[in-house]
Amino acid sequence: MFSYILAHLLKGTKSKMETDIHRIDNNTLNDVLNRSNEVDPKLYDRYIMNKAIDEPSYTILIVMYCLLIVMGALGNTLVIIAVFRKPAMRTPRNMFIVNLAVADLLLCTITMPLTLMEILTKYFPLGNNLFVCKTIGILQATSTYVSTISITAIALDRYQVIVYPTKESLQIFGAALILLLIWIVALVLAMPLFIVRHLTHHDLPGMGNNGVLSLDFCIENWPVEHGRAYYSIFSLIFQYTLPIIIVSAAYYRISYKLRYRFQAGFVSTEDNLQKSRRQLRGRRLQKTNLLLGSIAIIFCISWLPLNLFNLIADLSPDPNKFSSQPMKVCYAICHMMGMSSACSNPILYGCLNENFWKEFKDILCIEKGTDEVGGTSQKTSIRKKCQKSLLKPDMVTDATNYQQCNTVSSDLTVLTKC
Repeated sequence: MFSYILAHLLKGTKSKMETDIHRIDNNTLNDVLNRSNEVDPKLYDRYIMNKAIDEPSYTILIVMYCLLIVMGALGNTLVIIAVFRKPAMRTPRNMFIVNLAVADLLLCTITMPLTLMEILTKYFPLGNNLFVCKTIGILQATSTYVSTISITAIALDRYQVIVYPTKESLQIFGAALILLLIWIVALVLAMPLFIVRHLTHHDLPGMGNNGVLSLDFCIENWPVEHGRAYYSIFSLIFQYTLPIIIVSAAYYRISYKLRYRFQAGFVSTEDNLQKSRRQLRGRRLQKTNLLLGSIAIIFCISWLPLNLFNLIADLSPDPNKFSSQPMKVCYAICHMMGMSSACSNPILYGCLNENFWKEFKDILCIEKGTDEVGGTSQKTSIRKKCQKSLLKPDMVTDATNYQQCNTVSSDLTVLTKC
């Protein structure tokens, strides 16, 4: 009798359990089906092809990045060659420009391709390699920091030369020490990205027929909550805010000092020659002020969108919404604007510099056309005029009356030739 009752109870319990399991399975299946309707049907294909961006945005981004990479690499390579091909160009001041060109060359050849790779792919395409994952982050950040710190160092060097001309000029050893310090500071500022970067590996059994055996994701795993947001604020301060304040203040002070010396360097009694020289120096002063203002404005405009995007994305309560395709494209545009500084720097610091521009023309074999007049070419005539002007004093006037004007001329030479 007891065994009959126990069997009946077990049978009833089993029947109830099967009913509950069947109900749970139905609910789970319905939940899965409902959620599957919300999944992008192209998601599986994107993982198979490892493409996070659809056409035509995919191709457009590749073309635009390639144009920036080629232009920036060519321009910065010309700057480096122009300095090292002639000993006369290897001045302490030019070493700062070379350092900036090296950093921008790294931006073009390393940072831009790797960032484009991260934007276009769904998972890490370089395999299960933790060192590569960590190295990518620190290389990208280091080249960016070196570029911005070098721009700041160039502004401070010009400020010291123009505003305090009586102080001892910087020598090669001092310039090399400052450049070493710039790289050390940049590495220290970028080191958190090396520490927090980790690689997650996922094996996918049974996926071999479709070409996907495993997935690797290079992610940032911050040890504290909102760590990424804190680092974004830190980067905004040291990579953007402080440099733009220092550069703007230095160039404003230089412009003010040049304008003061220009206005105080002339007396009221002027003949035609003096007036023409005053007008010439006035035009050079305007060109210099335009150059200094352009450097600060372009630096500000180039890096502002990227820093704002990173800050908003890291402070957002829902960071997943910034992983959609439109947001990825928006991030790519902001990143290209920041990287465009690597293309504009060779122009601002090289092409607008008379000595660099002359070296560029020699490297590229660009010569002015010669018009034969009486057997003498225009190029030879220009060269003779330059030689004559070097033999003449800067102004055919009393040096005591126009000493400050000569100072203005030398200051402008520092900015346009050194």
